[in-house]
Amino acid sequence: MPENGVKASLKSLLKVKCMSASNRLSKIKALLKKKAPNHRALRPVFWKPAGLIQRITPIKLIQNWLSTKDSLTAKLRQLDPKLEVIVLSEKLEQPMVNEAQSLGLPPQEPTWVRCVLLKGGGKNWVYARTVIPHFSENNPWVHLQNLGNQPLGEILFQDSSIQRTPFTFSNPPLDTWPYLSSQITIERYPEKGYARRSVFTQQQAPLLLTEVFLPCLLEDITRSADNE
Repeated sequence: MPENGVKASLKSLLKVKCMSASNRLSKIKALLKKKAPNHRALRPVFWKPAGLIQRITPIKLIQNWLSTKDSLTAKLRQLDPKLEVIVLSEKLEQPMVNEAQSLGLPPQEPTWVRCVLLKGGGKNWVYARTVIPHFSENNPWVHLQNLGNQPLGEILFQDSSIQRTPFTFSNPPLDTWPYLSSQITIERYPEKGYARRSVFTQQQAPLLLTEVFLPCLLEDITRSADNE
């Protein structure tokens, strides 16, 4: 084969190898990106006390809903008696960083975590996340693993001996919350969700409950208020 032909063949071969290596590298990067954790969910979430709720939202209507001390489930049923509960996840897992801090736990300590969506009129209204540490058969909250699609609020407000701490409030981006993106398209809702949390205690055993008011609920309560 002439020298020029050999050089051309070598160049073609090297080009194919480079393209093949480039394709492999692209696939590896895509796979790593797919497996990479949601770093936003690992960031700390900053919570403010009731006295600073205006820094979360200046809208009085939303402030009033966030500050509701009675059962949120009962309040939502006033808007839709057929309120649905969709269980997103229910298992032992590592809590979020701010949850571990709130409960005084080591970051890696497993807790029982239940994440649900409350839906009204077929729309996603509230994301609720329950975190219970030291979950064993001796924990007074252990029966909650059998809740299924029953709202937690229907249990918590039946026992007057259960104590509750004051609310704290936050408004992190919606993709902060684990399992939520599997149910809603985060890109459609670039705005933040308004969140509140508090700790329920019985027999000295804590239960941390976080409730996030989603955009569809905010739209519906605003519309309902306008129609009154």
